[in-house]
Formats: sequence, C-alpha cells, structure tokens
Amino acid sequence: MDSHGKTSICLYGVYPLRIDGEPCHLGISGATLRLFQYLLLASGKEIRRELLAEIFWSRSSADRQRSALNSAIWRIKRQLNDINGIDLISNGPTAFLQVAPDVSNDAKELSDIVHGISINETLDDNNVERLCSALNKCHAPFMEGVASDWVLTEREKMFNIKIRGMTMLMHWRGEQRRYEDALEVGRRLLAEDPFREAAQCEVMWLYVLNGQRAQALRQYKEYRALLRDELDIDPMPETLALYNHIRRDLNCAGRTVKREQSGRVATLGRLNLLLGAIEQSRRDLYRTIRTQLG
Repeated sequence: MDSHGKTSICLYGVYPLRIDGEPCHLGISGATLRLFQYLLLASGKEIRRELLAEIFWSRSSADRQRSALNSAIWRIKRQLNDINGIDLISNGPTAFLQVAPDVSNDAKELSDIVHGISINETLDDNNVERLCSALNKCHAPFMEGVASDWVLTEREKMFNIKIRGMTMLMHWRGEQRRYEDALEVGRRLLAEDPFREAAQCEVMWLYVLNGQRAQALRQYKEYRALLRDELDIDPMPETLALYNHIRRDLNCAGRTVKREQSGRVATLGRLNLLLGAIEQSRRDLYRTIRTQLG
C-alpha cells in the first residue's frame, strides 16, 4: 500500500484511516490509538491538553499524565509523517488534527447529505446517489471496538442520522414506485432498529403496494411477537388498525379469487376501485410522513 495515496477518514469500522480504499495499519495501539480516534471525532476542534491527559490517563499523577500524553502525541505524529492530508498540531496548550479539504470522512459525508436533504426537503437523482454512496460506507458499527464513554453520545447521534438517511431513501424509492428497492432498504433499517414502529408500518404497507399482502401480515405478527418477547407490550393502536385494514383487503381479495374460480367474474370496475384506494392510501401515507419529517 502506498502511504502517499488518497487518505480517507473512516469512523465506521475498525480502521480509522484508509489509503486508496485499503485499511491503513497504524503502528499505534491502546491509549495512543484511542487518543487519535478521539481527535478524529473532534473534527479539527482544538482540545486542551489537560483534558486529553485526564480522559486517557485519569488514574495517573499529573506528571505522569503529561509524560504519557507527550509520548502519545509524538508517536501519532511519527505515524502521520507519511500520510497525506492529516497532521497533528500540538503547539501550546491545545492539540488538534489538521485535515486537508480533499480528505473524505464517512461520518461527515453521511451527516452532511442527510442534513442537506432535511433542510431543502427535496430528493432527486443526484442527492439520492450521494445518499446511497454515504450509506454504503457505513455498514460497519460506528467506531467499532471503542467502548469508552466519550464515544457513546456521538455513536447515538450517528445512529440516528443513519436511520434518518435510510428512512429518506426508503420514502423516495416508495414514491418512485420502486417497491422492491424500498423494501430492501426497509429490511436493512429494521435490522438496525427493529423497534422503530413507524418503519415497521411503512414496510408493511410497501409489501401491500408490492402485491405481498400475506407478507405484510407476517411482518406485523413478527413485530408483535418481538414486542411481547422483549418488552411485554403490544404494537400501537395505529399499527393494529393498519394490520386490520390489510387483513380485510386480503380477505376481500381471496373472495374475489374464489368467485373467479367458480365462474363468477369480478368486475373490472371493482378492481380499479381497489387499486385506486391503495394508490390514495399510498399518497396519504407519504403526505403524512413528509409532514412528520418537516
């Protein structure tokens, strides 16, 4: 691997840096590696050296803290000498990472695109492509393997941003009538956060729009079982109402099939009414979702 290639900051996964897409194996570990990750997470903000020493060497004396911090900073700087675009600046009472504009950051990329879509309230082919690209870089856990208190708040924040981005993508694909693609995103979303009831409802309805009413009913039953097993509660009344609505439609569809099989032909008008009702429900659903997101 050419250490002078294109540098990327990767807060998702184990390796905090990649060079030309390949993991960069930094020759640091323990508190020194955690210090480097902390500075990456700080996004270029200056951090007082006393605070860094207290965070990573809290059980040591003040003199030992300063010595350990100086040693860690020296080791990080040595590792960054051959890496383009990132420098550790530690002159004076603060320390921070100076990152060149051409160094990508997976977490920042995802946060920026989701925030931009939220403000502009529009999705088009261009920013959907950017959103997909950002989400595809975030499959691994955020700062995988780091269990320190200082990462927990940021991990929760980035989790919510990721879920919001996936929800936006699912909405957009549904509105484009790409129901199978929308369901693929929905299933990924629920794998990350199975207790997100709004997403459960939308996945149920996407199954309906995709002609899979029986799967929509199974989705509800699996979710209800999850809630009862894990939390000893039932789905919200609105979710039950959606389930009952789908179940009634399925029963009606079943009776129509039986009439057709027995020689009694269902009228095209009734079929069109049913499809029209589904389409109107789809519009109402997405109108409600957009209102809630706004």
